[in-house]
Amino acid sequence: MSKANAQYSDIKKEEFKPSGELSKLEPNSHLLHLSVLRQLSNQRAGTASTKTKSEVRGGGKKPWKQKGTGRARAGSSRSPLWVGGGITFGPKPRSFKFNIPQKARNLAIAQALVSKSEQIVVLNELPEIKDGKTKNFIGTIEAAGLTNYPLLIIYDSNEPKVVQIKQASGNLQGVLLKEHKYVGVHEILKANTVIMTKTALSELEKRFSKFLSKVGKKV
Repeated sequence: MSKANAQYSDIKKEEFKPSGELSKLEPNSHLLHLSVLRQLSNQRAGTASTKTKSEVRGGGKKPWKQKGTGRARAGSSRSPLWVGGGITFGPKPRSFKFNIPQKARNLAIAQALVSKSEQIVVLNELPEIKDGKTKNFIGTIEAAGLTNYPLLIIYDSNEPKVVQIKQASGNLQGVLLKEHKYVGVHEILKANTVIMTKTALSELEKRFSKFLSKVGKKV
């Protein structure tokens, strides 16, 4: 540890070792792909919109007579063939959302955690960040050797120091905080280091234990 980081207290951490039914899981690439696709699709606004020929203002008058001009026939200056005309088969507001069963979503999260088990670090509790400052957060993380960004921190909402951690890491691009209830497969797979508190891990294990005993190794 460098002298610059000596002022920060060490984080008590341990490796994540899947146990019980969780240790028997084999990641299913198709299920993980579907889960990531669902998560990203559900985040899309779907507000892209273009105007058709009938929606563009103007163009009601025929530009020139049908015959005798030597030019091609034209009925409206808002034809898709004209500059300033409507758009043919352009995007319209739509929903990209689709769903997969709740059990499949939970199974995908469990499989994602198992696939990332070597990059998961379990903390007894969230570290104390002096004054909620970003430089103190970075110093604490570096002192613990957790510098393989991006970082995903999974916590429980009832834990102390959550607000402090959010304040200290809010302007860091490579750090994402997620409550265990709302963590998704995409965040887990994208992170190079996943930091979980023991409380969050126990809550996730409770959530998984309800269905893992009834689910085989593969979907």
